[in-house]
Amino acid sequence: MKRRTILTKCLPAGAALLASGGLASQTGCGDAGNRKITVMNPAITEALAERAPLAPRMSALEGKTIYLVDTNYEGLGRTPVMEEIQVWFTRNMPDVKTVFKLKSGNYAADDPALWKEIADNNGDGVVIGIAG
Repeated sequence: MKRRTILTKCLPAGAALLASGGLASQTGCGDAGNRKITVMNPAITEALAERAPLAPRMSALEGKTIYLVDTNYEGLGRTPVMEEIQVWFTRNMPDVKTVFKLKSGNYAADDPALWKEIADNNGDGVVIGIAG
């Protein structure tokens, strides 16, 4: 993001000019002695974020342990979607072990203990999602 400096007396005009790419100091309001603030321009830059490759696909699920993680959207607790996926696996792919987990916190909160548990128990894959 680019930083822009605007005059505080011209904040409404400055916001309009920032949106159009201009500076508030160009509006003619205020004088050089006015207090200035720095704001961030949220416009997207041309530089893309560094891309990470997708994880390779497993050749088969038989004999694997798949964790089904409900992200606990909005902290609502258990929802039936991931549990229904687990029922499907039990009926249709009985050789696949599924482990249902409810992530602590809400969907945006990290859950290091859960990720450690999956790694420590040699989880082969994870289906994670908002199951609301």
